[in-house]
Amino acid sequence: ELPTSFYGAAMNGKSWVMETSLNRVGGDSGWIATQVMKTISSDGRLRRWQWELRKNRRPPQLNCWYVESIGSSDRKGQFDPAA
Repeated sequence: ELPTSFYGAAMNGKSWVMETSLNRVGGDSGWIATQVMKTISSDGRLRRWQWELRKNRRPPQLNCWYVESIGSSDRKGQFDPAA
């Protein structure tokens, strides 16, 4: 068990909550979106995750959203903009 990895927090964590609503870059017609999730690990540590979602713009999954990346915060819950 890796309590502060995303998979450890998702499978064995104490809690999770979506901190922000879905933010679509470029408004309603945007094909990139972000959202921030907060988790509390099984040993009580806080971690925040920034999800980057992309919308498929080609068939066969035209207009379906997929996870492009998941970024992790530091132990204080802050994101490093340089990373």
